[in-house]
Amino acid sequence: MSQQTDSGSSSGSSQQQGTTRGSYIYGIVPAGVRIPEGLEPIPAAEEGTQLGLVTEGGLAAVVSDVDAGRALGTRKDLMAHEAVLNAIAQDTPVLPMRFGAVVTDDDAVAEELLAPHQDYFVRALEQLEGHLEFRLRGDYDQDVILTRILEADPRIQQMREKVAGVDEDASYYDRIRLGEAISKAMEQIRADDAQACVDAIAKFAVATEVKEVGGENGAVHIAFLVRTDHRSDFERAIDDLGDAWSGRVELRLIGPTAAFDFLPEFDAPEEAQV
Repeated sequence: MSQQTDSGSSSGSSQQQGTTRGSYIYGIVPAGVRIPEGLEPIPAAEEGTQLGLVTEGGLAAVVSDVDAGRALGTRKDLMAHEAVLNAIAQDTPVLPMRFGAVVTDDDAVAEELLAPHQDYFVRALEQLEGHLEFRLRGDYDQDVILTRILEADPRIQQMREKVAGVDEDASYYDRIRLGEAISKAMEQIRADDAQACVDAIAKFAVATEVKEVGGENGAVHIAFLVRTDHRSDFERAIDDLGDAWSGRVELRLIGPTAAFDFLPEFDAPEEAQV
């Protein structure tokens, strides 16, 4: 039997004032946890909608009511989804559901998600207990990195000098080749810096994932899964790397967050994927 607590929702009844309601699922936590106060749920048609818990056995799902007919995917939706999970992750392990997970009502959350997959979810939460995710992002100083590329490859310097002061139409293909050469050099520098970052930081984390950087000046984007009792050492290593790269790369440490990038090592049932 499922138990809904602190929900303030009415998703047990799928119709209200002509609107089809559904239960939006943020993530799965151990039963008995409390949702931090002040968190805003995914925007719903009805004002006053609150976050709640649907409990089944040793698990609970964090949910809120949502208009089942509304297309999800706005920036505000995504930010609310992540903010709820990140806040909960500060104090308890949480398995994030994929953004946009909606089922018919709270009974379906218990009967179709939690009850059939108790063993998997319990083991997954046990594996994440005592861990936090951090993401390290960095951007290059454009002038500094371009100077480094030119100094490292005289051929690119010569190509740049060749097009300097020449009409853009007349030097069109030379400029394309120059751009391709710089882009290739940037890719190699990014790869080298990502590896250097992993080499410097990985010993303070239990898992790492190198992610695609965004933007023309993107330098590194790496996710780390860190034991809570190693957090100070990890953050100190990040500071040391920032000092070493000062003036060339501006680093930003994001987190702690829910473990969006680190699934348990065993396979999830297809219908229970997080």
